[in-house]
Amino acid sequence: MSDLHPAELAVTADLASARFRIGVKRGHWRAVSYVFPILVIAVAAVEPNGNPSEYAFRFEMSGFPGTAPDVRIWDCATDVLLAVDQRPKGSNRVTEAFKSWGNQTVYRPWDRLAGAHNNWSSGYPDLAWNAKRDLTFILEDLYGLLTSNTTAHGIRQAA
Repeated sequence: MSDLHPAELAVTADLASARFRIGVKRGHWRAVSYVFPILVIAVAAVEPNGNPSEYAFRFEMSGFPGTAPDVRIWDCATDVLLAVDQRPKGSNRVTEAFKSWGNQTVYRPWDRLAGAHNNWSSGYPDLAWNAKRDLTFILEDLYGLLTSNTTAHGIRQAA
């Protein structure tokens, strides 16, 4: 019998899953640090000028997977929220997702605070959080947003 909290067991299982490991192997994301309930993951990005980069995200995982993570774009060097002028640029969809707003989390339907703030579960059920989702669901959405600038530059993404 494990001494780990059920949420911690769920996070550990997601980090060990084939879906998560395939994303790591493809260079889509990488774990930076993990001490439950805080997980920091860096996600690959393409800047508007076509240059590759990455952004870090701080996940607060209490209650996972029954409760959606609280996800913030993070500055690992200073261990604080990433400054607004350093956040991803690109389409309106990218700008909106990483804007500064009241709760300072990523503004997506799957986020613990943003999803509840806008009651997106009815308007965006394909992006809203539910207990059957896993960590990779969020990472795939972030990776898609952060690499959406590839289209403007004709850069082919790895499969």
